[in-house]
Amino acid sequence: MSSSSDKSIIIVDDEIELADLFKEFLKKEGFNAISFTDPIMALEYFRETSGKHSLIITDMRMPDINGIDLAKNIREINNEIKIFLMTAFDAKDLKDHENFKIARIDRIIQKPIRFPDLREMINDAWKK
Repeated sequence: MSSSSDKSIIIVDDEIELADLFKEFLKKEGFNAISFTDPIMALEYFRETSGKHSLIITDMRMPDINGIDLAKNIREINNEIKIFLMTAFDAKDLKDHENFKIARIDRIIQKPIRFPDLREMINDAWKK
């Protein structure tokens, strides 16, 4: 069984404070974490390093590309990675988005998120 330090997480949120906060929390929990505020840069980085990551946590509403479309592009590169989608808005409407099923989001996270809950969600996702 691998340790949490073997698990690498990419966080994508256009709000720099949130991206940094998530990254610092995950690092303190023993995970390898990198954050991006630009979803296009995150996608380019993922294309170059796709085999090194176990989870992507992305915000839904961002400039240039939303979280579902980012997840859809990531699935084209790596079909096995876990993807969590964060939103501060009503999550039930997301499932009607045409690309939602293609993106195969593993979990929708309702903002604001408590860090102990996030830790539990991550650990649960890796048990499956």
